[in-house]
Amino acid sequence: MIPAFTVAQIRDAEAVALRQDSNGALMRRAAGELAGVLVDLLLDRLGSPLPGRRVVVLVGSGNNGGDALFAGARLRRRGLAVTAVLAADRAHPAGLAALQRAGGRVVRRDPQSSARG
Repeated sequence: MIPAFTVAQIRDAEAVALRQDSNGALMRRAAGELAGVLVDLLLDRLGSPLPGRRVVVLVGSGNNGGDALFAGARLRRRGLAVTAVLAADRAHPAGLAALQRAGGRVVRRDPQSSARG
């Protein structure tokens, strides 16, 4: 059996960590870990240098979306072409700015597309 935590337990643990994280270090750490895992996966699968490769990041409106944007900025600095597709009307402002500063591309969804079904 694999032990698991409930959603409530995870949220409680995150709340404590987020209250103690006044400078955003937790999000930057998560983004760094995510970018590192992605680089390892790409190198394992492609077996070739990363510069020039393309990555698409699907970004939600919450903190996980911020993690994705900061990870995209790190990947961009590693030479990958990064496009962030915003799946919501808003995105984490600091993460969005970091990606844009790094030269990443941002695509905003068409709000009419969800109305068309």
